[in-house]
Amino acid sequence: MQLQKASPYAPLIAATTGAPTNRLALLENLMRDEIFHSTLDWQSAEELADGARRAHDLYRSSPAYFDGLEILRRAEFRLSLLEAKLVKTRKSNDTQKIADLEIRVRLAHESVRVAREAIPRLEAFYQLT
Repeated sequence: MQLQKASPYAPLIAATTGAPTNRLALLENLMRDEIFHSTLDWQSAEELADGARRAHDLYRSSPAYFDGLEILRRAEFRLSLLEAKLVKTRKSNDTQKIADLEIRVRLAHESVRVAREAIPRLEAFYQLT
């Protein structure tokens, strides 16, 4: 799996929250989507630090729910990459590669379906709905 390039906000989020590296992107997304409802580039350092703390508190209130959303986001991204690769490979007429990618796309669809189905159960568990 390809590693994601670290965000310029990651060091501030890590220093402010003490969160592990693998959670920084999730916290950054929470800052954008739930805390500021906007991009982060117009925030001061103090506002970013406060937003990071608030995002971390939000995450800790329902960790499995937010982990589930992150799993779904990643599964959907992987699926989109595989589907694009399959479209490209179909043009090559390489039947073995096409068959392999078709299996991988089916499995990715299944991963997305399972992840998507888990979200309402996690919402109910944390009484978010």
